[in-house]
Amino acid sequence: MPVLARIAEALFLALWASALLHIFLPAPWLDMASAVVTAAYVAVAFLGVRRQVQALCLIMAAIAILLAWWTGNWAGLPRAGSSAASFAAFFGTLALMRAAADLRPEIARARALVATLGDAERVGALTVGAHFLGAVLSISVMAIFAPIIGRDAPFETRRSAAEACQRGMCLACLWSPFWIAMAFAYQHLPNVKLWQIMALGLALAAVGLIVAQLLYSRSVGIGGLWRALKGFAPVLPPLAVAAAVVLGLTAASPLTTLQSLVLGIPVLCIGGLVAQGIDRLVLALGQTQRGIGGVSGEMVLLSVALALGRVLEGVLANGALAETIARYAPPAPVVIVVIVGGITVLALAGVHQLVGATVMLAVFSNLPLGVSDLVLMEAVLMGWAFSSMCGLSAVSVAAAGTMFGVPLERVAYGANLRFLAVYGVLAVGLLAAVNVLT
Repeated sequence: MPVLARIAEALFLALWASALLHIFLPAPWLDMASAVVTAAYVAVAFLGVRRQVQALCLIMAAIAILLAWWTGNWAGLPRAGSSAASFAAFFGTLALMRAAADLRPEIARARALVATLGDAERVGALTVGAHFLGAVLSISVMAIFAPIIGRDAPFETRRSAAEACQRGMCLACLWSPFWIAMAFAYQHLPNVKLWQIMALGLALAAVGLIVAQLLYSRSVGIGGLWRALKGFAPVLPPLAVAAAVVLGLTAASPLTTLQSLVLGIPVLCIGGLVAQGIDRLVLALGQTQRGIGGVSGEMVLLSVALALGRVLEGVLANGALAETIARYAPPAPVVIVVIVGGITVLALAGVHQLVGATVMLAVFSNLPLGVSDLVLMEAVLMGWAFSSMCGLSAVSVAAAGTMFGVPLERVAYGANLRFLAVYGVLAVGLLAAVNVLT
């Protein structure tokens, strides 16, 4: 297996390089080369991923092949392989960014802060702190807070901390360009402006944080929460700079959000590491290399999901079928409920959010159902956020359970279900109102 792992790593790096080259040299031959390398990577990396992921990929691949055979839409498969190369660059960039963040002194200060808080303050501060750190670090934020809580802490303390981190971190999915959800949704909705998603997503996330505060940390009050959060102040400038780089490149150039991220963030990270010393750069690059191997499951799953999505798009491109669906389609508010609720319910049943998002995007992004692309994008991100918070197959649920020492099902089917019920109704109503305005 080590030999296969090295081969998979080399293929991953080739995909990363091809995605960067494609930004400056878009050419059909490069698309085909990327598709071939993606197929080779999936074939090799597949052997080393979890059995659950293998089974899910085999089912999706079988459906994609059957649909391609039925419709004759074989061209969708190589197009998916070419698109998957951009996710290699995305995951590689995240691995580098996380390695660089681990070496920042601001992260150490955040750890020290949480260790001094009381129970109610800790829950509130973990929720908000995990939100802002999780916007960039995603599930890596668990590695910051879990050691502070400690494995020897009482079970209820560890459980409430895991749930608080999940609430805060997953809400960042609504607006952060550093989450795979937005990059994936952009494959189907490429014309939505990043600043619009971030503005709407931040507003919705703010509502979610307020709801979480009222439900779980009401005794602390705003003043107490503010005092608890002051220690996160040193972390905000580097987070703001990273977001500004992506936004600036997207606004000032023809680059897409994903292209801006995979070009701008590595330059920012490497520059910061060099300023800390060459030894720090070497250490971070080594951690990045190890991080690449840790995303093989997600990369294989994404590649197969993209293939299924491209074939589904071809099926729905059938004029008669699209006309039939549109004729019996529900009004826009119901469509929003179906998207958010559908992805979430499937995740609660153990179906990965990639599958739910793939189906919803393939169906609803191609039909004139009265839902704006911005609201459609945000509805998918919301469904993804809820699934990441409580889905049995979500990587974040597994990470929270492992790092805080809490059974996976207690994280998935715990107090956050109450949060989803209360906040979900409110958020879907807000999306429906925004759709009327847009």
